Amino acid sequence: MKPLLSIITVTMNHFALLKRMLTSLYVEATPSCSFELIVIDNCSTDGTEEYIKTHYPQINYIKNENIAGFAANNNRGAAIAEGDYILVLNPDIILLPGSIDQLMDYLQTHPDVGIVAPRLLNTDHTLQYSARTFISPSILLARLLTKGKDGSNNGTVQQYLLKNISNEAPSEVDWCMGAALLLRKTLYAQLNGFDEHFFLYVEDMDLCHRCWKFGKKVVYLPSSSMVHAHQRSSTKLNKKTWLHLKSIFYFWKKNRYSIQRNHTAD
Repeated sequence: MKPLLSIITVTMNHFALLKRMLTSLYVEATPSCSFELIVIDNCSTDGTEEYIKTHYPQINYIKNENIAGFAANNNRGAAIAEGDYILVLNPDIILLPGSIDQLMDYLQTHPDVGIVAPRLLNTDHTLQYSARTFISPSILLARLLTKGKDGSNNGTVQQYLLKNISNEAPSEVDWCMGAALLLRKTLYAQLNGFDEHFFLYVEDMDLCHRCWKFGKKVVYLPSSSMVHAHQRSSTKLNKKTWLHLKSIFYFWKKNRYSIQRNHTAD
């Protein structure tokens, strides 16, 4: 029977996190709709393959022969997805009861919405600032000066992180972190999925930006909550920092340094 929802999870040596996510999906917070899980394994060497094949044979498990980027891996999953809806879901997510149902209900009843994302919580259940404005040079400078700390009192950073946004009612936002994004499969195809020129970082912002340009809204839905064990590795000066910066500059160049806001949420 064809599932209504296709969940795509890309993993790379995230065995412990993935195991916890699978428990939340199949035991603690199983959605009420029919679904399939597609796991794209980006060359893990931590026992992920053996665990899934032993404990979750129903998962559509695909292991890469070569390491690929986040965008390419999700597009690979979407290409074989059978559901009418696609949920991009990181392996470091822990689903809470009703979280997927809330997203599905909202998207199914709001045809003007293209992408809907949940409220994300830290592992201690404090709020994670996952809804944001499109990044500008002034925002990037502020983020660099404050070392990427979300707790900064810098006004530009606070505006970027939408710290005044409602955590009770749905809000139209520029973009949300790609740890959990729900959209219709038809829209995913119309947008040509994630831009594979992004290897890591910013592909989520880019997808949301193109969603707005296509005439569909991006909505932050706090009634749906998920725990996100976010690593934030790119906040430290390392290879991933430069990869993040490279992605930001590509995003700006792609849009000819003119990032259009299509709404008034920020």
